[in-house]
Amino acid sequence: MLTRSSGLHARRMEDKIVPPTHGSAPLPMTVFGLRNRTRSLVRPARKHGIMTYRKFSPIAKPQARDLGYSLRRHFVDDFHLRHIPGISQGSLVLDLGGNRVGKRGIFNIDRYNIHVIYANLSVAKLPHVQADAAALPFPEGLFDAVICSELLEHVPDPVHVVTEIHRVTRRKGTVLICVPFLNRIHGDPEDYGRYTDRYWRRVLERAGFTEISIEKQGLFWSVLVDMIRDVTYSRSHQGVLRKQWVRNLVGATLGAAKSRALQWDGCVHEGDSGILRSFTTGFGIEAIKS
Repeated sequence: MLTRSSGLHARRMEDKIVPPTHGSAPLPMTVFGLRNRTRSLVRPARKHGIMTYRKFSPIAKPQARDLGYSLRRHFVDDFHLRHIPGISQGSLVLDLGGNRVGKRGIFNIDRYNIHVIYANLSVAKLPHVQADAAALPFPEGLFDAVICSELLEHVPDPVHVVTEIHRVTRRKGTVLICVPFLNRIHGDPEDYGRYTDRYWRRVLERAGFTEISIEKQGLFWSVLVDMIRDVTYSRSHQGVLRKQWVRNLVGATLGAAKSRALQWDGCVHEGDSGILRSFTTGFGIEAIKS
């Protein structure tokens, strides 16, 4: 992750590209008395300045049964798989804090016909440029698009980093950001904060971004299932979970729970009690530099 750095370092290597596994067919929406409201859950045309709601994409069976694959990661993968194809071919894209090697999840930006520059503080990730996210060594307006995924919680001053992202993005360029909210504290190398959608909108607007679209990535049930998965995964090599058949059984059970959580969250309507909508694993954000 990018937090502090004492210099600039460039390294290059050839990546092994692993194609992602596409999602399985949607599951039925009838769940324990919750009304089927899928028609109103399909994400509307972009409405800037408000929170958007959408039907959550189903999770593929291999990822669902993988104890190491969280719903949080599913939402991040799904967000980028939906938005990256909208970036023009041949564009110059900065992946800020991205992993050039040792990628997480099924999304791989290297599969797209765009030119990607990786910037990361960790040289272990073999970035093209080692740099501080708050002091990027790039000229103003260089990039057609910037991706900043699961990074801003790891910097002590996210406002400064967002300002730098704005500086290096060209006018009318696109910025894609994913940030966690109700997610465990995890150092990479440090973990500093969780912020609401209102906070991020304010920060982005003050930095000079417009056409800001923020979507909640999961609701109450996704948060609950991910907490259970986190605890289970942390103990996956202890006690009875050391037996492969037990891990397979637990993985299948949690896989069903992940799929069900996405269904249940998809049945939460804007007119329902706000308690279920007040939970989320995090936010997916798209913004344009004015």
